[in-house]
Order: sequence, then structure tokens, then C-alpha cells
Amino acid sequence: MAEHLKSPSAALADTPGFAAEPAVVPAAAPAATLLSTTLAVLLAVLLAACGGGGGGGSTVTTPEAPVTPPVTPPVTPPEPPAPAFALALREIASGLDAPLFLTAPAGDARRFIVERAGRIRLLAANGAIAATPFLDLSGLISTSGEGGLLSMAFHPHYAQNGRFYIYYTDKFQNIAIDEVKVSANPDLADRDSLRRVITIPHPNYTNHYGGLLAFGPDGYLYAGTGDGGSAGDPNGNAQNLDSLLGKLLRLNVDNPLPPLYTVPSDNPFVGQDGKRGEIWAFGLRNPWRFTFDPASGQLYIADVGQELREEVNIVPAAQKAANYGWNIMEGTRCYNAATCAQQGLTLPAFEYEHGANDANGCSITGGFVYRGTALPELAGRYLYSDYCKGFLKSFLYANGAVSEAKEWDVGSIGFVPAFGQDAAGEIYVLSGAGKVYQIVRK
Repeated sequence: MAEHLKSPSAALADTPGFAAEPAVVPAAAPAATLLSTTLAVLLAVLLAACGGGGGGGSTVTTPEAPVTPPVTPPVTPPEPPAPAFALALREIASGLDAPLFLTAPAGDARRFIVERAGRIRLLAANGAIAATPFLDLSGLISTSGEGGLLSMAFHPHYAQNGRFYIYYTDKFQNIAIDEVKVSANPDLADRDSLRRVITIPHPNYTNHYGGLLAFGPDGYLYAGTGDGGSAGDPNGNAQNLDSLLGKLLRLNVDNPLPPLYTVPSDNPFVGQDGKRGEIWAFGLRNPWRFTFDPASGQLYIADVGQELREEVNIVPAAQKAANYGWNIMEGTRCYNAATCAQQGLTLPAFEYEHGANDANGCSITGGFVYRGTALPELAGRYLYSDYCKGFLKSFLYANGAVSEAKEWDVGSIGFVPAFGQDAAGEIYVLSGAGKVYQIVRK
């Protein structure tokens, strides 16, 4: 269940056939050991049942189409062979401490890399990593379980207002979203400008924190929260509309006075008794990574599975999100047989099986829809990986259907906790070994 940030021993304990996770907060493991280079040799025992995977030979399931009689195609001359197109990974940075995210402000050639222990490192356009971190909050961050500094998001008008937002676990192991401003030096944030936007209590367990912030096409800040931890959502948070856990939140952060956000008036539960207005979508288990396609406006939510399946929920542009089923469903499979009523649930557009002994992976790592310019053949494809298997895969989603599912031969990357995207739309793969790779043409 710890998916991307669990130690091998903790992952094994959450594997089918092993003891369930304890109902108390486990002792914190040093951050340096959780995603160190030495974990690569332990991949065979990292059976993180809370996540799913999809390595070679994975079974992809989509809603079944009606059976139709086979049709014999007309005889046509063979098409000329398509030009060869292959991808490769080019290492652009190494020696990082558990990198979990990479992003950049609009129009900025620099790349900002989030390290789990609480630092944001600056990767210049010339490929050099600045010796001084852009921001260092290591003294404020808890890295127990799956905690840490998990992501950041630049305000759409960062060039004018200098504001960005961070998502982390505080010393009390709660989810914290803070606003920070850049200093007079564009390569350094002003730590003294730190202001709390929202605190989300996360009691009892140190896994399933979610972890991503992103601004949508509407200018609002979206935050994906996990269900609160343990296995199977024992507290029932994901289906509880009075809880902010197991949700996708939507906030208007252009509010200069405390609290530093307001609830958009068109959020689905605004003004309803017993329901939090911040909620945009619910029924999520651990939406570690999600993304908006800048061309179509569609929202892709990669939600980490429990025991058997990983899923990607795709929300059409401008459509209010919905109930994605956890913990009633795990993908399109009934998880809770006692309450497996699917009416009102939105099932995933894409999913894959773990396979026997998690042979296909254990935990989906959501990426981005490619909209860069260097690889036009990849345009519109959603790229993703699996933390346990270290592959690079993609699919195309159009007209409500998934097609062109493909695994790219880029070699083994090792543990893949996250992807990144720069201001030009180029995509990066982050490695648990402390490296960052750019996806390029082979």
C-alpha cells in the first residue's frame, strides 16, 4: 500500500498472503533508505499490493464492446512500412536525494526538482544543478512512511506574482498545502513567506497521502489526497463526503487574506450539509499523480490499486468529476462484495492486472500526455510507468476509447516514483536511484 515510498519490508507485509498492515503508525524509516540506489536489487521482493503494475505481458481490460460477426476485409495493396520511431532515455541529472517531481513555470527554461526530504533543487538550462536549493524545508517535513515533500505547483501567473504551492506531510504527519513566494533572487524562494493554505488531518496511518498539486485550465488549484492509509480504507474516508481524504480537491487560491483559499461556487457539494465544498471528485484510493492534457483539457487520474488492479480515470474537459468507486470497487472489479452496487459509480477508462505474484507490477505511476514539439509522433499519448517494474508505456485516449497501448523499449529504469514535465511540454522520468531522464528519440 505504500506504493511509491514504501520500504521493501513494509511492502511485503501488505502483500496478499502476508499479515495486514498494523493499525498503528509504524516507526519512521530514514528517508535516505526508502528510495536509495540499493533498492534496485530488492525489486523481486517489493510486492506492494497497494499498487498495481503493468509490465510486459500485462492484461489490459476496458469496457467490453458488443460482439459482432467477423468481417473479411477487402484485398488492398500493402502499405509501405512506416518510418521507424523509437524512444530512449537521456540522463540529465544524478546524485539527487529521492526525487519525486519535476516541473517548471510557464515560459521558463529552468527545471525544478522536488526531493522528498524537503528540498527543491534547481536544474538550469545548461544542465547544472545549483548548489544551493531553491527551497529547503527539511526541518519542517516528516518523512515517516510515505510522507515527505511530495510535489509543487507554480501559479499560472508566477512570472507576475512569484507564488507557488507545495504539498507535504508536516511534523504531525498531516497533509499540508502551503503558499510560498520567490525572493528578489529568482533562483531562491523566500522561506519566510511560507503561509498555510489548508491542513488535512491524516490520523492513524502513515501511508496513502496522495501527493500532487496542479493548476487546471480553469486557473484553480487541484490536490489529490489519499484515503488515509492502511489497507481497504478502514475508516471509510473515500466514500465519506464530510472527509477530505480519498478525494480530488479544487480550490481558488487567489484570496489574499486568511484562509488563503475560497471554494469555487461550481464545486459539486457547495452549501450542502455534511459535505465538504472543497471536493471535486471522490472514491479515490491513492491518486499519487494526475494530469491535465493542455490540448484537450481532459483530466487523467492515475489511482493506485489495492491488490489486483491499477486504474486511470479520464474526465472530459469542463465536466465535473464523479465517484470513482473506491472502496466499493478496485478498478472494474468488486472489492467490497457486501456493498458492490455500481449504480452512480464511474469506472476507469483504463486498467491493468497485477498478474501472478505482481508479475506485471504493483503500483501505477501516472505521467503526462505528451504535447511537446521534439517528438511529434508521440502527440496525445499518455505516458505512465509502474513503481515496481520500471517500464515506460503509453496509450491514446480519443472518442471515449483507449487505443495504441504500447510498451517502449527503453531498458529497465529501476523504481519509478514519478514523471516530470518542463515548460516546453517535454517529459522526464524520475528514478529511485536519484536520477532524472528526459524522454527523447532513439
